[in-house]
Amino acid sequence: MSGQLARTIVLKFGSSVLRDLADIPSAVHEIYRWYRDGYRVLAVVSALGAQTNALLAEAQELCADPDEFATAELLATGERRSAALLGIGLDRAGVPARVIDPRTIGLVATGRALASDPVAVNKGHVQLLFDTAPVLVLPGFFAYDGEGRVALLGRGGSDLSAAFLHVALGAERCRLLKDVDGVYEKDPAVTGTTTQRFAALPYDKALKIAAPLIQPKAVEYLARNSRPAEVAALGLPYETRGHAQGETIAPCGSCPALRIVLLGLGHVGGGVFERLKRIPEHFTLLGALVRHPVKYGSLDAPADFVTADAEALLAQSPDVVVELLPGLEPAQSLIERARNQGAHIVSANKQVVNARRGGEASVAVTCGSEMLFSAAVGGSAPMIEAVRRAARERSVLSLAGVLNGTCNVILDRWSAGHSLAEALAEAKRRGFAEADPSEDISGRDTARKLSILARAAFRQELALTGVQALTEEALSTFAGARDEGRVIRLVARAQRLKVEETRVATGIVQLEALPASHPFAQTRAEWNTLLIETEDHRTERVTGRGAGRWPTTEAVMADLFEIRRRMILG
Repeated sequence: MSGQLARTIVLKFGSSVLRDLADIPSAVHEIYRWYRDGYRVLAVVSALGAQTNALLAEAQELCADPDEFATAELLATGERRSAALLGIGLDRAGVPARVIDPRTIGLVATGRALASDPVAVNKGHVQLLFDTAPVLVLPGFFAYDGEGRVALLGRGGSDLSAAFLHVALGAERCRLLKDVDGVYEKDPAVTGTTTQRFAALPYDKALKIAAPLIQPKAVEYLARNSRPAEVAALGLPYETRGHAQGETIAPCGSCPALRIVLLGLGHVGGGVFERLKRIPEHFTLLGALVRHPVKYGSLDAPADFVTADAEALLAQSPDVVVELLPGLEPAQSLIERARNQGAHIVSANKQVVNARRGGEASVAVTCGSEMLFSAAVGGSAPMIEAVRRAARERSVLSLAGVLNGTCNVILDRWSAGHSLAEALAEAKRRGFAEADPSEDISGRDTARKLSILARAAFRQELALTGVQALTEEALSTFAGARDEGRVIRLVARAQRLKVEETRVATGIVQLEALPASHPFAQTRAEWNTLLIETEDHRTERVTGRGAGRWPTTEAVMADLFEIRRRMILG
């Protein structure tokens, strides 16, 4: 099957990394990592942990020699379950994803019911599915035979699912996620074994030493088609690459767990805390700054973990300070103090980021310190990364976005016939609006986000020509459009114009009446959407949940892992 699915990666999650429900967030983050980097992701999943064995035991409890096709149907439920759970996890994190079935993409196999080989897939339909969602989640291990029956691909068959789809779709990369960080000369889990990791090795050697790690049929399929694949662990910046070339040994190197201080332990801070404490191999929590430590007596942490003493926290010399405080101060002062000590900063604070003039704050370095702030705009929609990538590769002409979910909720309620006051009360009741929603309904929140994005797109400050607020008077002018079925949204727009030989970036935040088919009209509740138009007149769309505990947590975690990967690579 010729042709290539550009900028696509196949990620395979085996049962060694999806051991139980608690591992779903880590798999979600691995997918989000590649989505944020501009890839479309096809996630192929195995059953959780030992579920396949448990299902097989159930079949054999009923019958010592169960029917093969009935057994295949039963065992496939393990992969279906894990795919559905991963889809739910992605939705919680605000990552636009779609769970699909092998039948949906015409994945056909031939052979015995319990040991088949994939032979065909509808590549065109996969392309159409990617047009609806940048992340597709597929249960591995099985396909369908010519009679529409489930056909398993043998033990470890999810590896073969991933390898076949990698080749058939012409995906750019295929990464097999395991519980080890690559292929070693000897099993590193054996007590007392000192061994070396391969950076790359040929297929024939992979068949000899990696058989317990990768299904041999998958390696053989890759070899027949001369396509490379990677064996890697979650969250790491390196891998072992299997290919048709020679072998190389990876240089030795490691990075201890990064020492983290949290500034703020509220709605998002609590989510970051929950995630970090589950992955101590990557991050060590030193403490959290809060205003009233007594309120956190039930926190699952040491008694002295929470404190109101910022000096004591920063005196522990953290590697990274995660700033999740409201408002400009004391956040800005604490960030400057931490940066002067050489700590990296991860922030979700729009006011702090917007106050840093003179270029992109994320690439400014002070005493070796770096500041990342993906969570400040768009929640888990990787808007800043997409804008930077477009500016680097093609040059950006304009930006347009719906960047405030609170306004979406209020406007939808208003369009349903409620007054602005009633719509606002409902948004508060449902948790979509703060007790003081003035930042949202005034348009200031949207304007700050637009300014941050414009700085990344145009590398200069944005001159705002207007910021419209949600008021009864403003909304009254859209009553006619509402009655005609148009959808009202608060839209942020920015562009760079040439004025007397000078490039000027201008922007506006205003209410607009849109046809129901418009991407902004279809952006509901806390979801955000950004359209990026580049000089070649292509338009890239980025969408995701723009607010909430878990979407914002996901963006913070992405920045933390980005810092860790850079430190590992040196």
